[in-house]
Amino acid sequence: MDEKFMELAIEEARKGEGLVNPNPLVGAVIVKNGKILSTGYHEYFGGRHAEIVAIENAKKMGYDIKGAEIYVTLEPCVHYGKTPPCTDRIIREGFSAVYIGTLDPNPMVHGKGEEKLKNAGICVKHGILEVKAKELIEVFAKYMKTKMPFVALKLAMSLDGFITSMRGKRERITSDRAREKVHRLRNYYSAIMIGSKTAISDDPLLTCRYSFCKRNPIRIILDRSGKTAKVNLKLFAQEGRTIIFTSSNERWPENVEVIRKDDLSPEPILKALGKMGIDSVLVEGGANVASQFINYADKIHLFYAPIAFGNGLSPFDRKFKGFTTKRVEVYHPDIYWELIPCSQV
Repeated sequence: MDEKFMELAIEEARKGEGLVNPNPLVGAVIVKNGKILSTGYHEYFGGRHAEIVAIENAKKMGYDIKGAEIYVTLEPCVHYGKTPPCTDRIIREGFSAVYIGTLDPNPMVHGKGEEKLKNAGICVKHGILEVKAKELIEVFAKYMKTKMPFVALKLAMSLDGFITSMRGKRERITSDRAREKVHRLRNYYSAIMIGSKTAISDDPLLTCRYSFCKRNPIRIILDRSGKTAKVNLKLFAQEGRTIIFTSSNERWPENVEVIRKDDLSPEPILKALGKMGIDSVLVEGGANVASQFINYADKIHLFYAPIAFGNGLSPFDRKFKGFTTKRVEVYHPDIYWELIPCSQV
């Protein structure tokens, strides 16, 4: 039963995708005598934590939660941030047990929330569906530990490993179902990154345009020589942030944030994004940008289309670290592969 309730808490947590960054996704379920009383999730950055939402939802419905159990995907916090400590509220409400998916990687919390609850006489158990609970906070954990964003690569390729049949030619090779998956990724990650060649040749919006989308990602263009400053790109007219990394002195529209650096290799760029509070970035292209960032990737989202070009442009033009399969899904007629570094296995 513990896993059943934690599974529900994980489902709840995912409702916050696109809204809570750089905070973690967290879900909670309150149970008493085997009956689910309420659920809750962290709804938006700076808002109530999942435990508090679940508690207040139960009270709105008139439930007595004294002696109840609460299942929460992440260890309850013990410090004052934008909200008071969740441990204090849990203790005050008289819960008999707290079941935790995984401990918080934040050193201000790690193990301390569990200890405080135990010292208050509450039964505490952690590690329930821990693999799934850790995956839920993979972006938060990377950013918390390194102060650099979680890096995900998105690649759409032919069966023989090319992203397009020739340079400078825009080709959509995957299906509408695969495109919907891509927009879910755009909703999940905080920012999306492309190079100047892709920006000019494709003139993309880089927005999230499905009903499930809760916000547009921050748009990042790598443009060493300032080529995009001379082009009236569609994305310059979109709401939200657009950031240009460049070494040139060209001028862009006033609504574009320009970061000038001599060194535009991946590490300085990622460190700059981390300092800006950007916890994750989806690298969408093109081939040159993908090949630069592949050795910094924490995950690759790879879409294979049932087509072969024979020759064309490949993103794999340099040596890179090994990756292994985490999951495979079918978006007919395309195949989606989620890959993680072999070092994580």
